[in-house]
Amino acid sequence: MYRIGSRVVKTAFGSALAIFIAQSIGVNFYSSAGIIAILCIQPTRRRSLETAIRRFLACILNIIFCLFFFYLFGYTAVAIGLLLLFFIPSLVMFKIQEGVISSSVIMLHLYNLEKITVPIILNEIIVIVIGIGVALLCNLYMPSLDDQIKSFKVKIDSKFCFIFEKISIYLKEPSNKCFLEEYEETVILLQKAKNTSKLEIDNHYFKLRNDEDYEYFLLRERQLEVIYRIIKTVCNIKVSNEQSHILSKFFNDLSYSINPKISGTICLHQLEEIYQMFRSMPLPQTADDFETRAAVLTIIHEMESFLIMKSKFKGKYFKVD
Repeated sequence: MYRIGSRVVKTAFGSALAIFIAQSIGVNFYSSAGIIAILCIQPTRRRSLETAIRRFLACILNIIFCLFFFYLFGYTAVAIGLLLLFFIPSLVMFKIQEGVISSSVIMLHLYNLEKITVPIILNEIIVIVIGIGVALLCNLYMPSLDDQIKSFKVKIDSKFCFIFEKISIYLKEPSNKCFLEEYEETVILLQKAKNTSKLEIDNHYFKLRNDEDYEYFLLRERQLEVIYRIIKTVCNIKVSNEQSHILSKFFNDLSYSINPKISGTICLHQLEEIYQMFRSMPLPQTADDFETRAAVLTIIHEMESFLIMKSKFKGKYFKVD
C-alpha cells in the first residue's frame, strides 16, 4: 500500500493554504498562489529556499520581459513565442531556469488581461510572495533523519566486521573464490547513507552543524576501496603460511575495533610490530610460500592506509575521548 509521506501532506496543505490566503485578501488569479506553493515545496529546507529565490527572480524577470515584448508586438501569440525565445535562454544564463513554469503562469496572466499596470504588477507579486511564503512556512517542519543515519552506521559497521572476519578465514584457508557478498551490500548501503546524510545537511538553512555523518560515510567509502584491493590480493593466495596465520589473527582482532571513535593508532602499532616480525623470519623456501609472503606484505601496506584514514577521522571529530 502506498504510504503518504510528509512532503505529500505539506504539498496538499500548502497549496490549499496559499489559495485560501490569496482568495481571502482579494487578489486576482489567487489559484496561481497554490501552483507556486506546490513548485516551491522541496525535499529539504535549503533546497526549498534556493528554489523559492530562483522562482521569485524568474517571475520578476518575466514581468520585465512582458513589458517589453507586449509593448512592441502586442498581446499576440507571436509576442508569446518571441518572449519565450529570449526569456528561457536568459533564465539559463542566470542559472534560474527552474523558474520557467511559475514565471510562465505570470506571463499568461498578463497576456489574458491584455494590459500591464502598476496594480496588476503588484497583484502578481503578491500572488508570488504568498505561494513562496507558504511553501517556506510548510518546509519549516522537516522530520529528522538522525535515526536513519544511526541505523546506517550500525549496519555498515556490521558489514565491515563480517568482511574482516571473512578475510581472516581466507588468510588461514586460501580460496580463489573468496567473493564477499557483504562488500556489494556495503557499497549499496553507503550510497543510501550518503544520500540520507546529505538530505539532513540540506535540512538546515544555515550550516549550524558539522558534516561529521557525511564525512564518516565518505571515510567508509574510501576504506571500502582499500578493502576491495585487499580482497583481490587475498584471492591470489594459494597456500597459507605462518605469516598469513598471524595476519589472520590481526584481522580477527580488528573486527572488534572498527568504531570510528576508537583511534587506529593502536592497530597501526600492532601492524608495525607484525611487519618487523616478518622481516626477522627466514626467507620463503618455495614459490607458493614466496607469493603468499608478497601478498601478506601488500595487505599490510593497504591496511596501513586504511588505519591512517581512520586515525585522521578520529583526530578531526573526536578530540576528546
